[in-house]
Amino acid sequence: MDLSYQDYLSKKRPKKFRHYQKKRLQKHLEKIVPKSPFYSRFVNESGKIVYDQFPIINKDVMMNEFDTLNTKRISLKQAKQVALKAEENRDFAPKIGTISVGLSSGTTGNQGVFLVSDQETIQWSAAMMKKAIDRRKFRGETIVIAFFMRANNNLYETINQGKIRLHFFDLMNPIDENLARLDQLKPNVIVAQPSMLRLIAAFYGDHSLEYKLKEVFSIAEVLEEMDRVYIETSLSCRLKEIYQATEGFLGISCHHGTLHLNEDIVFIEKEYLSETSNRFIPIITDLYRTTQPLIRYRHTDILIERKTPCPCGSSFIALEKIEGREDDCFIFYVENEVQIVFPDFIRYAIARSSDKILQFQCIQQTKERIDLKLELSSASSEQTIIPIVIDQLNKVFPSSLQTRININVSIGNLTNEYGKKMRRVISYVKRSD
Repeated sequence: MDLSYQDYLSKKRPKKFRHYQKKRLQKHLEKIVPKSPFYSRFVNESGKIVYDQFPIINKDVMMNEFDTLNTKRISLKQAKQVALKAEENRDFAPKIGTISVGLSSGTTGNQGVFLVSDQETIQWSAAMMKKAIDRRKFRGETIVIAFFMRANNNLYETINQGKIRLHFFDLMNPIDENLARLDQLKPNVIVAQPSMLRLIAAFYGDHSLEYKLKEVFSIAEVLEEMDRVYIETSLSCRLKEIYQATEGFLGISCHHGTLHLNEDIVFIEKEYLSETSNRFIPIITDLYRTTQPLIRYRHTDILIERKTPCPCGSSFIALEKIEGREDDCFIFYVENEVQIVFPDFIRYAIARSSDKILQFQCIQQTKERIDLKLELSSASSEQTIIPIVIDQLNKVFPSSLQTRININVSIGNLTNEYGKKMRRVISYVKRSD
């Protein structure tokens, strides 16, 4: 009911929504800060809780301060033991009392650990069902969801209510086994990573798709445009995105296909990467999370803000796309000054080189070495495409370094390690280097 009211305000009375959101933020802080030893230390001497006085934290701080940050006095050691045992046994039901424990995929280094209470799982389930499921499409039909994930969690199981049935597909199981089970299940909703959706699309390129998909959602990985086109064409269904992370349910596509941040669930500050850029890093405060509070948490995703209003009418922040992790930026040094090339420029340079490029992965191995792997259609000419790709990539790199940067191009089938996130643009060069 609260989310429905905020949705109404965002569309009809956006100024009132912003006022409501700030009141909601203050109310949440007053409720949760005294229960967290970590956050309570930042309350000023008068006892007043002021949002701007809280530090901006990151994943390292969240993990280092895990024991004092959460409000249930659960230690990181205890939480990891439960989560790792669940991963090993593939049984994700055990809890610490009423608290479910989960692990992030660890694509940015060490794995994050998250805690969710029974109350929070119910709230998450309600938010997900309201935002993701357009019941008008199903007309009383049972909603059968095929959900592909590396690890299940009690969080996801709460969606099973009434005429909604979620079926967990373990990415640790063999691909053929999962695809056969999917074909037998005949779901009307599929939720999976783009790399898994490509496998599903390829499967139904060889086998007839004998059931109607009402919704297909991309999760966990950056959705590339070439992947979107391939998946939508093969599955005959518009692809939407769910922006879910260890840090919470951050965003979802509206019915017009625009990805909006869930400002009814999270309060967002924007750290713009330059004064003229529409790229920003989100700083997140979760307005509902109480077991493991997040206040002014700096994410590492680079988001590209949409410049024009969305036709859906929502005033929630609209995105052109999620560009990728901050760590995915290519780093170069020109006269001891850092020059950054954003992942989107690299993707665009490769994609516009030829429509014969089916997939790619571009890796900055060192300051002067780039490895690019291309998967081409059978009718492609390697000798024609490779020089064009190299030329297009050189145009986005610093001009003074172009003669020194070695771009190694290889051709072949691009396969992702099953069960792990696909990353199209990767940099192993960091600013500290």
